[in-house]
This record gives sequence, C-alpha cells and structure tokens, in this order.
Amino acid sequence: MIIREANIGKFGKLENQKYQFSPRINVIYGANESGKSTLMQFLKAMLFGLEKTRVRKTLDTYNRYEPWDTPAYFYGSMVFETGQQQFLLERNFYHKEKRARLVNIRDGEELSVEYGDLDMLLGNVSAAAYENTCCIGQEQLLPGRELGVLLEDERSNLAQTGSGDFQLSKALQELEQKRKHAEKTRKELEQQRLSRIHQLEVNQQVLERDIAGLKAQQEKQSTQQGTMQEQVRGLQQQMEPVQADYQTVCKREQELNSAVAQVQSEWEQAEREQWKQEQLQREQEEAEALQQKFGKNAGFSPLLLIGVAGLILAPVLRSAMDGFQKIAPFVNVVCIILILAGLASAYCRNRAKKEADAAQNHRQSVNDAAQDYREQNGRSNGGMDLHSVERERRKSALDQQLQRVRQQKSALEEQLQKLKDQKKALQLQAARQEGSGDQLQSQIQEKEVERENLTEQVDELQQETLEEQNARADREALELAAETMFRLAARMSKTLEHTLDKEMSEILAQITGDVHEQLQMNGAQGIVLTEQMQKRVPEAYSQGTMQQAYFAYRMAAGHMLMKEEPLPFLLDETFANYDEERLRQTLRWLAEQENQILLFTCRENEMRLLKEEGIPFASIQL
Repeated sequence: MIIREANIGKFGKLENQKYQFSPRINVIYGANESGKSTLMQFLKAMLFGLEKTRVRKTLDTYNRYEPWDTPAYFYGSMVFETGQQQFLLERNFYHKEKRARLVNIRDGEELSVEYGDLDMLLGNVSAAAYENTCCIGQEQLLPGRELGVLLEDERSNLAQTGSGDFQLSKALQELEQKRKHAEKTRKELEQQRLSRIHQLEVNQQVLERDIAGLKAQQEKQSTQQGTMQEQVRGLQQQMEPVQADYQTVCKREQELNSAVAQVQSEWEQAEREQWKQEQLQREQEEAEALQQKFGKNAGFSPLLLIGVAGLILAPVLRSAMDGFQKIAPFVNVVCIILILAGLASAYCRNRAKKEADAAQNHRQSVNDAAQDYREQNGRSNGGMDLHSVERERRKSALDQQLQRVRQQKSALEEQLQKLKDQKKALQLQAARQEGSGDQLQSQIQEKEVERENLTEQVDELQQETLEEQNARADREALELAAETMFRLAARMSKTLEHTLDKEMSEILAQITGDVHEQLQMNGAQGIVLTEQMQKRVPEAYSQGTMQQAYFAYRMAAGHMLMKEEPLPFLLDETFANYDEERLRQTLRWLAEQENQILLFTCRENEMRLLKEEGIPFASIQL
C-alpha cells in the first residue's frame, strides 16, 4: 500500500494542507511543534479511524487533535494505492457527524468502510497490530515504558493467528469468563433446581402437616359421632318409658272421655225429658187458652142480625118517612155490607169452633199424656233427683280426673317433644359430622395425591436438568478449548519463536553492525539479547540499543503481520537516540524494504545520510 496524497481540512494545528508522498522513502522535516506528529496521527487516523473515548483529555487522541473553535470541520481525505488501483478515502472525525467514504478512482465505484471494504484493502490488519509494529510514535520510545506484557501478547498472538489484534491472554480471559459464565449458569440452574426441591419438600411437609391435621380432625369427628350415637341411643332409651307412659295416659284419657261422654249423654237425656215435660205443659196451657177463646158464641154474628133487620125495616121506614126516600139506597147498601160481614164473621166463628174442638181434643190428649208422664215420673221423681245429684258429682269427679290426665299428657308430650328435639338435633349434627367427615376424607385423598405428585417431582428434580447438563458440557468444552488453545499456542510458539528470533536477530545485526547478533523471545522477559551465553533484557543496555532491539522486533513482527498487504512505515523521531553509524545501517535496511517509508524528524541527519548512501528519497518541509 502506498499513500499518494493527504488533504487536511482541520486536524489539530493543521488546516487546509495538502501533502503528496513518494512510493519509497519520504522524509517529513520540520522544527519542533511544526506539525510532524500531527501529520503522522492524521495518516493513522485516516487508515483506521479516530474514536472519541472516555479517558482523560490529555491522553485522548481525539480531544488532542479536535479543533476547539470549529469541531464540525474535523475532517480530511487521502489518496492511496493498492493492488495497482487508486482509492479516495474521506473521513469526518467529528463524533456527532462521523462518516467515511471510500471511492475507487478508476471506475468511480463507491465502497463501504462500514462493511469492511477498507479493512480488506489494508490486508485485514488491525489498528492495534499496526501501532505495535509499523507505526512508531515519539511517546512509544520514552524511557521506562512497560512493554513486557505487550511483547508477550504479540508473541503469543503471532503464534496463534498472525494478527496483532488477537491477544491470546484476552482470548484465554474471554474463555475463562465464558467458562465462569457457564459454571455460574450451571450453578444458578442447580440452585434453582435445589431451591425448587427445597420448596417442594417444604410443600410436602406442609401437606404432611395438613394430612395429619385432617386425619386428627377426622378421628376427632369419628369420636364425636360415636359419642352422639351413644347420646341418641340414650335419648331413645329415655323416650321409651315416656312413650309408654304417654300411651297409658292417652288410653286413660280416652276412658275418661268415654265416661264423661256417657255422663254427658245421660245429662242430655235428662234435659231432653225435662224439656219434653215443659213442652207438654206449655201445649196444655195453650190448649186451655184456645178452648177459652173459641168455645163461646161459636157460629153467631151480630152484624148478620143487624143487616137482616135493616133490610126488613127499610120498606117500612121509606113509607113512613118522607125524607127516608132519599137515603133508602144508601141504607140498603149498608145493610147488605153488614149482612156480608155477618156471614163472614159467622163463617169465621164456625171455623174457630172447629179449631176449638180440635184444640179441646188435643188438650185432652196432652192432658192424658201429661197425666201419664206425671204418673210415670211421679213414681221416680225422688230417684231422678238423686240421680241428677249423682251425675253432677260423678261428672265433676270425671272432669277433675280428665284435667289431671290432660295435664299429665301435656307434660309427657312436652317431655317427649323435648327428647325428640334433642334426638333430632343430635341426628342433624351427626349428619353434618358425617358430611364433614366425607369432605375431610375427600380433602385427605386430594392432599395425598398432591403429596405423591410432589414426591414424583422431587424424584425427577434429583437428576440434573437438560439445561444444567448443557451448561456443564459448555463449561467442559470451554475448559477443553482453553487448554487446547494454550497447548497449541505453546507448541506453535516454539516454531514461530525460532522464525521470529531469526528475522529480528538479522535486523538487529544489520543495524548494529553485527555487534548484537542474537535477539530472542523470552516468555517471562519479552525479548532478550544473548551474548557470551548470557541473556539480558534490552532495558539493561543504553536507550539507543534498547530502542534498536524493540525496532528489530517490531519490524520482524510487522513482516509476519502484513504478508498480504505491506503497509507504510510511520516513524516519528524513531532514531533520535541512534548514533550516526547505526542510523546509517538502519536507513540501508529501510531502503531494502518494499514498504513505503515516512520518516518524521526535526534533524537533517536522515536526509544527509540518505544522500551520502545514494538512497533516493522525497523530502517534505513543514
């Protein structure tokens, strides 16, 4: 890959700047604070983007280079060449309007940065791998930097995948986290299962207590039912003599009622005889009154006599008296009326006479019957009076006995009804107890069935669930994966260490003029220099030698990482601590590489040595 052109809208102190680069070696020269490091950061940001992070602003690249006055103009573009094709890459770094555009200049096809087209053009090299190999900034060369962990990760990662973005320690850590998560999931599932078992066992205990309580209640009800049945039998035994007495009293009441009825019948017969006697007496008196009323002057009427006399005397008076002629018709009418009235009266009297005769005959018969009754009763009159007194006394005695018997009957009825009510109440309570006992039996059966179901569930839960088995299998698989990865990494690391050791030893030997010929990887110390059978870490040497050792390691690692697409070397004051001879040897080595070289420096030594060595280069003055 070759960077052909860089156009900066605004990036740090650089604004509206355009730079063109040579395919081989480019020396970007300028004084301190002229923008060399800013240009290097811009090129790296164009290749891999620039993210706003949450670290302190003094350490945050985004905040360091964001324009403070016009942050929306935080953008730039780049023209680069790869695979004999040129591409235009545009980026807006402003985090609120972040965007990237990638265009194939030859055919105008627009590619997608978001979906990995740029990553493919960069050979799928990550920003982490690039920064740890081909891109060396000033801050990466400061004395006292802790590189041991980084070197160990890079060595292990190269042994695993050849990608600096993949870190074995992180991968193992992720596997361990996943293993812990799987184990945690398994334990949670197991805890849930055990908790469920505990809950079911608690429910079983509750059901056992409920069943025991119901059975105790059932036994208590059974005892109460037996007691109530005994009470019912006792009441039945108490009722039998009372019922016998009651029947006896009822029978005695019937006898007394019969006796009272007989006495009452005799009493009523005597009253009927007396009434009959009184009736005969009244009839006799009425007959005598009729005889007296109709016995005299039967068949005679004075009116008839007066009317006949008037008719006889009327002619005599009419001839004797002159004035009688006028009233004669009226007198005749009166006489006729008197005659008719007399006839009617005579008829009535004759009829009354007949009735008087009949009354006389009836009176005679009544007198005869009364005489016979008097004769009949006259002989027993004194005895009837005695019988009347006896009946009265007897009736009074019977009434008293009947009253006492009825009182006794009422008491027995009340006692018997009370016993019946008690018996009925006991029988009703016993029926309720029996129904409650059936309900208790039903509840006991339901709870026993539920207890059996809980027992079955507990038995089923004693075994691991499918989810627990899967979680256990996942944990074991992750443990196996981590163990396998670690074992394979250790195995491959030996082979890759030898290759890496050989290449970085050759680079270091060329840089130092064969002063240091053997540079090796060391798992505990990172890299070590071997001299006279002794191994020493680079920090044990001078700053220049230490930086040269790390430079050799980075370049060798970069060759391994960037086999698909050699990326430009961005070297910012990388050789500040090199002496002139080693800098010369380093420039010779760089000239032999196929990568594009961008050297950022504030000194003229690099350009002078390049000219002396006849190495072509392009210079850019900032």
